[in-house]
Amino acid sequence: MLKAQIEPGVEYAFREHPAPGIPFQRVRIIQHARGSKWRVEWIDPSPGLVDYADSGQLIVRWKDHKAFLKEEANQESLRMHNDKLGYNENSPISKALYQVFESVGDQVSFYRGILRRSPEAIDRVKTRAKADVTKRSPAAYISRSGTLHLPFDDALELARMFCVAEPAAVLAGVETTERDWARKARYEGEEYLVPLLNEYRAAWALIRQWTGHDPAIAQREAEIERLERVVWDAVYALQKAGLDKPAAKLRLALEKH
Repeated sequence: MLKAQIEPGVEYAFREHPAPGIPFQRVRIIQHARGSKWRVEWIDPSPGLVDYADSGQLIVRWKDHKAFLKEEANQESLRMHNDKLGYNENSPISKALYQVFESVGDQVSFYRGILRRSPEAIDRVKTRAKADVTKRSPAAYISRSGTLHLPFDDALELARMFCVAEPAAVLAGVETTERDWARKARYEGEEYLVPLLNEYRAAWALIRQWTGHDPAIAQREAEIERLERVVWDAVYALQKAGLDKPAAKLRLALEKH
């Protein structure tokens, strides 16, 4: 716990090592000693023992320890559920989910295979996606703060349905990012964007597939990209030939595009 959250005379759940699964010990705070150290009296085990504890070893108020342990168990259960599904933080699917939920709004947050937000906000997104608001994985849970945590499979299903329901909202972000990175990658000093583009194109292809992106549109955009590369090659050729003025005109036209 933070030092400011700890009060003398109050009982806390103590862990020798502040890691999940370590059994709790029940202690009462006597007084602050120095820095992050507290003088405490043990209640269980070793009743009457007086020693020192660090703020980080005082996990939660004793009166809240059962709710804390339940939430901790839910977190571990959800993590194991995602592991069984083979969730990979660096996969194209993961990157696609990050992109989709950034487009959703409503402060919905996808991070490391878990979709988080209040039940009401998640229900609003499900309604927009025409998904069943009553359907929820057994691995999902609501934290003590009231935040709903949904596992990877729920997040994936919702993302795909949202892409079908509101394709324009999702594709706008994809196309803007891709074109911006592709344009910048042509400049000296911005070459680091090339591998990033290659890495994310697989995720963007998935999103386009989920939205039912028209293959004809995809072909047209590929042709536009090819023509842009031809024009950029012409810009570099003009610059190399010392024709800076026409090169500048072509560059300005591309950047306006």
